[in-house]
Amino acid sequence: MNNKKLTLTLALTVGFVSPTAPILAANISTTVLASGLNNPRGMTLGPDGQLYISQAGRGGNGTCIARGQSQVCYGPTSAIARLQTTTGATEVLIDNLPSLAQQPSGNEGTGLQDLYFDQSGQLFGIIGLRTDPNVRDNTLGIPAFGQAIAINLSGTPSWSLKADLAGFEGNNNPDGGGVDSNPYSLVVQNGVIYATDAGGNSLLRVDGNGNIQAIATFPVRLVTPPPFIPNLPNPFPMQAVPTGMAIGPDNQLYIGQLTGFPFPVGGANVYRFNGTNLEEFATGFTNIIDLAFAPDGSLYVLEYASNFLAGDFSGQLWRIAPNGTRQSILDKGLSFPTGLAIGGDGAIYVANQGFVGGQGQILKITSTPEMTSAIALGVTALMGLRLRSKKRSTSL
Repeated sequence: MNNKKLTLTLALTVGFVSPTAPILAANISTTVLASGLNNPRGMTLGPDGQLYISQAGRGGNGTCIARGQSQVCYGPTSAIARLQTTTGATEVLIDNLPSLAQQPSGNEGTGLQDLYFDQSGQLFGIIGLRTDPNVRDNTLGIPAFGQAIAINLSGTPSWSLKADLAGFEGNNNPDGGGVDSNPYSLVVQNGVIYATDAGGNSLLRVDGNGNIQAIATFPVRLVTPPPFIPNLPNPFPMQAVPTGMAIGPDNQLYIGQLTGFPFPVGGANVYRFNGTNLEEFATGFTNIIDLAFAPDGSLYVLEYASNFLAGDFSGQLWRIAPNGTRQSILDKGLSFPTGLAIGGDGAIYVANQGFVGGQGQILKITSTPEMTSAIALGVTALMGLRLRSKKRSTSL
């Protein structure tokens, strides 16, 4: 598949330093804005400039279902929080959304997974599931799992069901594999919701009337199994597991993949949906959990773990510049990060410890004053080049 070719013309102004200049790894400051959250996941900046955070919750003492070799139990503990980006003050707006988590730890929560404001300021969310939709319907009896929801923040905040994404997987199974649904991320564009189903390996489209369509499925790939696990087929069929999603400067959808077992190092891709097909946009990542574009057009890629099977659960944040160069921005202090958002001022927000009950954090990553000085010098130097060459451009 062909990578998208983009052209960026650098317009430089003498003496001006853009507040949205890219953050470089050696010149960052990381601040813990909030802590004590229950499985924080996707985040979005609101029209008011504040950060809206989905918390998957810590389950409760309700019905339990099997998940792998453990079990998770239901409780209405998933929530939406609003965080003041300048002070870190956090306010819970809604706290009665459905949640499944291990008990009594509250770890491995599944509930509200992501949030997104449309162009009119309407907030939408997506609730996960991580099992066969029949289990939701016949065992849990909680229909809100696996659904896209509309959220009303006027007056007393409330929410309502918008589209049954898990039900669509159960009835249609677009990828033809085992029936499993875990709606994970969403964006809204021109009144249409686009959502990833990490369990169903599909990209879904929901129109304004709630009609659902699978517009792409993510391929199973054959990989080499780890040598320390015997008797696995070689090559091994690895599930895609699409996760975080963002709208690019070209108005196309960009989607990251966690990958399924055996979670190979360097085996995760960023895909671009061009309106018809999926294209490989960037490769060589590990366990991608979220994506976000910065004001300068750079794509930031958040990795959930560096080497899951080897026990290295440290995450990493990468930047892909508009010219295609790749740089590690943060590789220390991240543990099971799960969410990423970038403000109009270039500040980066990361949900950290996102699969741990009661220990989730929101980190704010900004450039240091030294970084600003360095950019100013760089801009002056580049301006000199521009005056000589009349025009400077790079292509990706």
